[in-house]
Amino acid sequence: MLLKKVREGRAEIILEDNVFYNPRMKFCRDMDILIFSNLQSRDYLDALSATGIRGLRAKIESDYEVIFNDKNWKAYNLIKENLKLNGIEAEVLRVDASSLMRQRFFGHVDIDPFGSPAEFIDSACLSAQRYLSITATDTAALCGSAKISGLRKYSACAVKIDCYPEIGLRMLIGKIAREITKYDKGVEVLISWAKEHYYRVHLRIRKSVSFAGKLYRKIGYLFYCTECGRKKWSSMLDAETGSCKCGAFTIMGPLWLGELDNKQFTASLIKKADEEKFNLLQSILDELDTPFHYDIHLISRIVRVSPPKIDRLSEIIREKGYSFSRTRFSGTSFKTDAEMEEIIDMLKSYPQ
Repeated sequence: MLLKKVREGRAEIILEDNVFYNPRMKFCRDMDILIFSNLQSRDYLDALSATGIRGLRAKIESDYEVIFNDKNWKAYNLIKENLKLNGIEAEVLRVDASSLMRQRFFGHVDIDPFGSPAEFIDSACLSAQRYLSITATDTAALCGSAKISGLRKYSACAVKIDCYPEIGLRMLIGKIAREITKYDKGVEVLISWAKEHYYRVHLRIRKSVSFAGKLYRKIGYLFYCTECGRKKWSSMLDAETGSCKCGAFTIMGPLWLGELDNKQFTASLIKKADEEKFNLLQSILDELDTPFHYDIHLISRIVRVSPPKIDRLSEIIREKGYSFSRTRFSGTSFKTDAEMEEIIDMLKSYPQ
């Protein structure tokens, strides 16, 4: 049964029962179109198209050559209707996405499933030649709330701590990076973010055996002290753990320890962004490249002081000669190159 027409960006689509469309993801798709306009690839697979809205917008607004795919009959027919509605001709397939990606190569592969992308990651890594974009909405598995689910889907272990949104993003990228090296490829993170109920990553692919091997210097483990909140990390190639004076570390990973964005690429997006996208992009651009953020409230509870304003905390840390930045993850999170013990000492001396 046809429900209604929806306009998003420069595309108009028909919605139908049992074909998924999430209006809450409009901001994500808006960001995608901005990002696509700064990429060179035009051979783009929308592997799990549903209504076809992302692919339609990529075609209309970014001049992509889009291949639509959805194995659901209703979605397949609806995509054709929505292409006709927008006066567009394109290839539309109705096959299993993983099978398709094992049979054909595409310049740019986009995986946006209803839930976890885990079952598609391996095939997407094989198929994608220049760019790979992936969405994950199974945030509990990625951030540590559902430890066993995270192990099953992403072959990584985490527990939920103060920087859990970043843990989830790094677990997702780490899984992709480990899978893609099997095909003598490596990845560079162009941009990534966590928002509401989802994670989104855009990666540039480089075909190189040596580059793929070097990627493991950016994949490793986080060692976290549940008593004092101290964080230490080590690549898989270094394999050093140490210990905290409070006791044993909780070990999480494997996780991506590298950059979460390319600063030059992010800066190029800001020039074209409206206010809403600008705010996110500016926070990404300003964020320090060091892994794992802290949360003001958790540290204040450990020290048993009232949490300072984040601008005041910035002044305190910078006065001691350390770097400081806010993050893309929340208004109370920050990054610094100061050690946890030093942050605690600063807060203890902060006038209440």
